[in-house]
Amino acid sequence: MPLIPIQTLDDPRLVVFRDVKAIRHSHWKGRFIAEGARLAKRLLATDYVVESILLTENRVDEFSSWLRPDIPTFVMPQSLAAELVGYNFHCGAMVCAFRKPNPRLDEIMARGGDRKTFIVCPDVKDPENVGTLIRLGAAFGIDAMLLGPACADPFSRRVLRVSMGNALTLPVVCSRDLSADLRRLKSEWHVQLAATVVENDDPTDEEFLVGPPWPECSDEGVHATEPAEPLGQARRPARLALLFGNEANGLGPEWLDLCDRRLTIPMRAADSLNVAVAAGIFLYHFTNSALDAPSMGHCVSNS
Repeated sequence: MPLIPIQTLDDPRLVVFRDVKAIRHSHWKGRFIAEGARLAKRLLATDYVVESILLTENRVDEFSSWLRPDIPTFVMPQSLAAELVGYNFHCGAMVCAFRKPNPRLDEIMARGGDRKTFIVCPDVKDPENVGTLIRLGAAFGIDAMLLGPACADPFSRRVLRVSMGNALTLPVVCSRDLSADLRRLKSEWHVQLAATVVENDDPTDEEFLVGPPWPECSDEGVHATEPAEPLGQARRPARLALLFGNEANGLGPEWLDLCDRRLTIPMRAADSLNVAVAAGIFLYHFTNSALDAPSMGHCVSNS
């Protein structure tokens, strides 16, 4: 298919690109947008089904080897692109593709060997945090990331940009019922659930705590009155899921109650760390330096 020139912003074929700033603008339509030359090329290199490409005139030569005759490629002057979504965001290249079906837990568990590592976010709302967590997960070789319904959309424009496109290759499960999925990981595949928490002894800092004062947990979860394990001393099981809490409120009691253990990063003066910074420390420990726990079979769930 030849290049298709665009001369007006009123062209109806631009609707999906024009709405790129809208939050979750294409979620219900099953589409997403990758913007910027590098991210666009990374998307074109995957097996995602691409619907269309939009380029500015000065990017056509750069993308000549990436274009395919079966994909409509629209070309517009840079001045129009700046009006469409803004130059700093567009950077001359945008690709619209169809989302894939949500990854299935049984498919994820069937891949590779027995050792599995997961990131779990029940309620991380900030797109930059979600994007950074995805990028960290890819960097440290985790097997999948599980997101609760309240989390930022992993295929939104900001998350994709911050993740540097790693959301395109790292399995990200957008769970409709995260509690049920975590119970399945425990009961069917013996994945140990670990809550990452902040322990702060200063009673005047309650409003700044990553999580609320620890509630009493039921017998199926780790008891909240027990001190959290310092990360440097923590060993890992073969199958581990690290739960990271909301930016303001941390992990709620329902998530702590599901977990088999609580882990903390000892700190001297700071009240807490950004969730993505903390995740990088936890992931480095459990993928690079942590000793394996003594072999006693898989973690057994009481759920």
